[in-house]
Amino acid sequence: MQRQLFILGLAALTSATYFAVSLTAVSQNTPASVSNKVTFFCREGLDKASGKNIPFTVAWVPERKKHVRFIAWKSEFFEKAGWTPQERCQKVTERFNKMYDTGRLKYFGSGANNGYPIICGLFNKDDACNTENQLFTVKSGSQIKVVLEQLIDIAEGKASNVLYQSSGQQIRVSVQDILNNATVAD
Repeated sequence: MQRQLFILGLAALTSATYFAVSLTAVSQNTPASVSNKVTFFCREGLDKASGKNIPFTVAWVPERKKHVRFIAWKSEFFEKAGWTPQERCQKVTERFNKMYDTGRLKYFGSGANNGYPIICGLFNKDDACNTENQLFTVKSGSQIKVVLEQLIDIAEGKASNVLYQSSGQQIRVSVQDILNNATVAD
């Protein structure tokens, strides 16, 4: 009888340990537990103008111990080409992480690809936009300068609103300044 209780107790302890390890592994994949590096996520959030949930690219900023909103994916312009706002959010968020993790996302810049205005991630202010560093395409007819000026306002703390992606001159915006000043998403 004591042996059976010992075996049951050992099994329960082993199961509890496995369960605790499993929970730790799951929690390490959640945005709130990322503590030592900037990480980008695609999350649903409320668009106050429409009252609907829309996808946002948000960043975990360890120095602030908060998530900040970067881009609200509201435009349906690209659905004609097969890109829903959710799909754009996922793809662009992957690009943000890849470029940030490799140290190539220090600045945002503007350029063109296939005749469309683009926002790109740059290592140096003097770098040029190209297909390798393209983060996302901006709707034709949008003024790319206005999009970058909105990012500048966020970076300088003049505005805390996210960039709503619905809407020549080379402008560069510091990604770190945006991480330090953007609206908290939590």
